[in-house]
Amino acid sequence: MELFNKLPLILDGAMGTELQKRGCAPGSCMEEWILENPDSLIELQRSYVRAGSDIIYAPTFGANRFALGKYGRGEKVREYNLRLVELSRKAASGKAMVAGDIAPTGEPLEPYGDMEEEELFEIYREQAGALEQAGVDLFAVETQMSGEEARVAVSAIKSVSAKSVFLSFTCNAAGVSLYGEKFIDLLKIAQEMGVSAFGINCCGDFELIGRLVLEMSAVAKIPLIVKPNAGVPKNVDGRPVFSLPPEEFSSQMARIKSLGASVLGGCCGTDARHISALFDSVIL
Repeated sequence: MELFNKLPLILDGAMGTELQKRGCAPGSCMEEWILENPDSLIELQRSYVRAGSDIIYAPTFGANRFALGKYGRGEKVREYNLRLVELSRKAASGKAMVAGDIAPTGEPLEPYGDMEEEELFEIYREQAGALEQAGVDLFAVETQMSGEEARVAVSAIKSVSAKSVFLSFTCNAAGVSLYGEKFIDLLKIAQEMGVSAFGINCCGDFELIGRLVLEMSAVAKIPLIVKPNAGVPKNVDGRPVFSLPPEEFSSQMARIKSLGASVLGGCCGTDARHISALFDSVIL
């Protein structure tokens, strides 16, 4: 399947919140849990493919040296990425593309924190190299918080691969990155770096998302991504609960598409029902 042969593209839904329903404990090493419970991942990803996803994200979000190191698994980067992508390719069965999913470290770069740019580059380069070896179809750098960290991540990927890179940021209630950067400015930087698609994920405020998409669509030269949560979460017994039903989610996403977004999926709290409803509302 050639990327961007058709638009809109349908992404998958949530990974973390869905695997927690299947027994992955919050705060545990999700990557290791998946490798110990591969059928749970394959069943989940196949449900997204059946629902209409053109692209599924391999569960490699935290499979970098920094994140795995917190669980004493920092030396497992290559092994885990290869095995996790293999599972996703099995789930896709040639019916969907597989993206290598890459997370932010969350560590501020110097002089605001202790992370040196060279160290961050090597963290991303190591994981990107493993994902390239695993045969991903593209890369998805998501839930980014800092334009500077995203720049390093994209540069590291491009040092080992010529494949397409999707880049998306989360945002705060003011509609800027968690480091206070405007999305329209981040989009311009992404375009200069040769990113293939840019946008927003892990946000559940659809009014805010709509405003950002409308603003970005005026200057976007690349497709815009929207992969939102199933609404704004409510705190239930100290845990976030996402409760936006599939029908309302898909209705909101149809409106977001009309404003200019064309790479569409779901993040926290969404499942195959949300993706199926999304497919029905923007494709059928």
